[in-house]
Amino acid sequence: MSLKKNLDDIVYETICMGFVSGDYVAGTRLDPTELAERYQISKTPIIQALKRMAHEHIVELMPGGKYEIPVATREDIADVCEARLLFEEQALVKLGSDITTMQLKELEFMVEKSRVYFEEGKFDDYFLADMAFHKKLVEMAGNQCLMDLYMVLSNRYMVIRTTTGTSLFHERVACNEHLQMVEALKKKDVQEVRGLIQTHIMNMEERIKSKVE
Repeated sequence: MSLKKNLDDIVYETICMGFVSGDYVAGTRLDPTELAERYQISKTPIIQALKRMAHEHIVELMPGGKYEIPVATREDIADVCEARLLFEEQALVKLGSDITTMQLKELEFMVEKSRVYFEEGKFDDYFLADMAFHKKLVEMAGNQCLMDLYMVLSNRYMVIRTTTGTSLFHERVACNEHLQMVEALKKKDVQEVRGLIQTHIMNMEERIKSKVE
């Protein structure tokens, strides 16, 4: 039973990562048979992964048991970015008062890693490093329930970014804001870090919206 659960999780994560690789396009159907052939596994874990993704509104369950990649609307983008802000701002408020030296060093390492990817033009890697940084901020807040819910939200955000064509377009100012957040956390300046995350996510929302009708 544990092995099956692990396989279901692996398949779910593999399909989600396929969005980053550009394997899926908004508005197209996900065929369990085709996915099973692609990943060389049975259809059962594929179907379980797609059911989970439908439950989390990452894909849409269509009539006849078909699964489709949704086309993000401006309202979808606004909702996901607003939810991200609520989660991350709450996490940063909690983290800002008791962050440790080890945690700061870990965040600094992640910021430097993403900066190198940005400078080298490795935007697939930069996008993943960017998401990892934000996940780490929430994880460090120490609330597992918050983290579990944020992971679902993060996957929905990832699908929107990749299917709107914005996952490979990044601005230096956004990259620099990661370092500014860490510096604000060093000073335990909660107001500054809240302002930075608000600006960071709101600007991203506008960039994504500019790519959709």
